[in-house]
Amino acid sequence: MKFIKSLVYVSIHALHRYLGKASRGSPSLFLLQGWFSPGLLPCSLLTLQPLCFPANCDCLNGGKCVSYKYFSNIRRCSCPKKFQGEHCEIDTSKTCYQGNGHSYRGKANTDLRGRPCLAWNSATVLLKTYHAHRPDAIQLGLGKHNYCRNPDNQRRPWCYVQVGLKQFVQECMVQDCSVGESPSSPKEQAEFQCGQKALRPRFKIVGGEFTTIENQPWFAAIYRRHRSGSDTYVCGGSLISPCWVVSATHCFISPHSDHPKKEDYIVYLGRSKIKSHTLGEMQFEVENLILHEDYSADTLAHHNDIALLKIRTNKGQCAQPSRFIQTICLPPLYGDARFGTRCEITGFGKEHPSDYRYPEQLKMTSVNLVSHEKCQQPHYYGTEVTEKMLCAADPQWETDSCQGDSGGPLVCTIQGRLTLTGIVSWGRECAMKDKPGVYTRVSKFLPWIHTHTRGEIDLAL
Repeated sequence: MKFIKSLVYVSIHALHRYLGKASRGSPSLFLLQGWFSPGLLPCSLLTLQPLCFPANCDCLNGGKCVSYKYFSNIRRCSCPKKFQGEHCEIDTSKTCYQGNGHSYRGKANTDLRGRPCLAWNSATVLLKTYHAHRPDAIQLGLGKHNYCRNPDNQRRPWCYVQVGLKQFVQECMVQDCSVGESPSSPKEQAEFQCGQKALRPRFKIVGGEFTTIENQPWFAAIYRRHRSGSDTYVCGGSLISPCWVVSATHCFISPHSDHPKKEDYIVYLGRSKIKSHTLGEMQFEVENLILHEDYSADTLAHHNDIALLKIRTNKGQCAQPSRFIQTICLPPLYGDARFGTRCEITGFGKEHPSDYRYPEQLKMTSVNLVSHEKCQQPHYYGTEVTEKMLCAADPQWETDSCQGDSGGPLVCTIQGRLTLTGIVSWGRECAMKDKPGVYTRVSKFLPWIHTHTRGEIDLAL
């Protein structure tokens, strides 16, 4: 070992002669300081570099650069508790993200469908814009790992996912810190509080505005399964208890069959998009499908247009409360909001009846309750509207429920609570003057609901 040191000293003195008076300080002293002091990188014995420089491992979050005493080419970051990674850039304590997650440095590594993320230093990712070998990779949280990040300030943390032969950007299954525990977390034991939602009502869906499920957390999306394995959106519904969704019977009646099978349907709660998964959603099988026994349809009107779906996950669980999933209050027996009351409607309905596709994002708008006297006038609907129905319309005839909104909720405030007042049922065209939307009057069907749920739903009858 003395022989190696002497070589280094010779090299030092040779350099000193080369640098002359321009060199600062004593090279020998600098060597000794670098050899023993933490924070200074010892001379490289492999290349016999004559000078020692401060160690620089680009350690983050309080990490310290550590190098071996005689093998200074080998150095690493010594990370404080709760941090790990090549540069101490991974915060193992982070289980959620703040804001849009640009600063998130946790260990979530799957997309919303549970598919694993690709490592940022993998060969396929190196061809993308964001990868572990960018000059600013450390600052962006990218490295030799596959953890979710948001380097380009998108809506939430994301990663690349391999689908077939291609790689796609996918949002990650990681919780927003402002939401709290994930609805799938076993720690969550919260109780349902009907009519409560995370966002304030926003009245500005024909002419409506796009929204998220937090604005209508009781909204249920009902899909029909196909033999091919795909599914098609059918109707909306409303969660009235952890195990029960209420919708419209006409959603399940087709010209081909009056006896739908419960196995043909699935229900999603907590879903904001019609074709893609969203954080916090739950999928359910239909354990029981109950259509009203006296349902009938005229040329236009639907009578007794109400249905019940008992839902369970494939593990036998009912819905769990969260920011994205909540029950809606049922109205008092034969009690409704006053005519003229402003109410909310929500759904994936078309903008116009002739539209080929449903909108991708959930929409909501507001309408006012119309009196029976007015709705039964000849230039409205006449006698087609019965006492078991409600009419509601936008005063300017600009917004309305439309095709695809069927079965969804008409929510009004009754006695200070957001209440399921109606179920989207029928109407002529959409947002047509003097042709308001017609809704099943829920208060008239409370005894029917109580009977068919076998008392599982507590009603003030």
